[in-house]
Amino acid sequence: MPVSRPRTMEDWLYVLPDCVSSESWTVATSQPKAQLLHRPCPWGGHLVKFDLKRIEIADAPENTANLIVRPEVRAAMSGMCAPGISGFQGSHTTIRSSEFVAPGEAIIESKTSSWLMHLCAVLFGEMSGKKLTHFFHDPQVPVVLHQKIRRNYPSEGDSAVAIWEEGGEVQEGFLLIRPDSEKGKFNVMFVMRILEGNFAPWATFQFRLLMEGAHRSTQFFLNRPNIRELREIDEKFYVTLSIQSFKRGLPMVPCSSKPTVTIDAGERLGLKLWRRYKTERRGAAGSKGKFFLSEYLTILVNALGEDIETFDTLDGLEVVPYQCIVRRSDWERVRMRFFDI
Repeated sequence: MPVSRPRTMEDWLYVLPDCVSSESWTVATSQPKAQLLHRPCPWGGHLVKFDLKRIEIADAPENTANLIVRPEVRAAMSGMCAPGISGFQGSHTTIRSSEFVAPGEAIIESKTSSWLMHLCAVLFGEMSGKKLTHFFHDPQVPVVLHQKIRRNYPSEGDSAVAIWEEGGEVQEGFLLIRPDSEKGKFNVMFVMRILEGNFAPWATFQFRLLMEGAHRSTQFFLNRPNIRELREIDEKFYVTLSIQSFKRGLPMVPCSSKPTVTIDAGERLGLKLWRRYKTERRGAAGSKGKFFLSEYLTILVNALGEDIETFDTLDGLEVVPYQCIVRRSDWERVRMRFFDI
């Protein structure tokens, strides 16, 4: 039975339970602070793992699960990263375009030029797909990657992102940052798939150079200029809204006729007539749907003459029906107009 290719961190742990441990992996080279490991891939090809120890991160957030900045935030704030220092040391990364999917998930088109990437190309040959071949060999050709953030998984405090080639079925990997026992230091793991015939276990000397460079470059990348400010923006980018209870029935929404109640205080805003909200999402076999705050808030704000985009997920996790996720900038705009009167 074919193995499904992973698209989330949960997928990776499901198809490969030992992907974040050292079990079932062969060590290609081992140093005090870095290991290169490999193993056959269940869905074809070969998996390569960079296991980097005791990476020091200055001014790491108190909640270490927020270490990796969401892809849509990086794209929106790409101007905060100066050319030549936005990726690995000695590299130049430029985000050309992005497509928002959900909070913590986006499709990013970027160009990267890095000596470390070129060294990977030499050691591992073509990276499973045409786009990543260009990624390693030609800095002028962009690569399009789908990226999905996951917080506090597999363990509390973990920060991870699953990555795969958009529009193809050839390339996938993940990056995981886990707190070390010593405060301020972290263990970083990067797993990627390559063509099975392109792993050369004899290249021990080259692998040592690769891992030394990977450790230095990762240390630089996680402490790059403006990263502290970027993480702070990321932590505040979304807000979680919740409704506590409605024991007397579903909440109200403005209407133009046949109101359930009239509220004189709302007349000056054109909000005198109100009716009971009716859920629009249907359950199984057309049964009455459940209440979802995301649906209700969208209808309410639209009735007020504003637009707001609401979401049921954040960083790969669904919120409960009486909660929803909105961009903080959108909520502040609506709140200041209607709820701070």
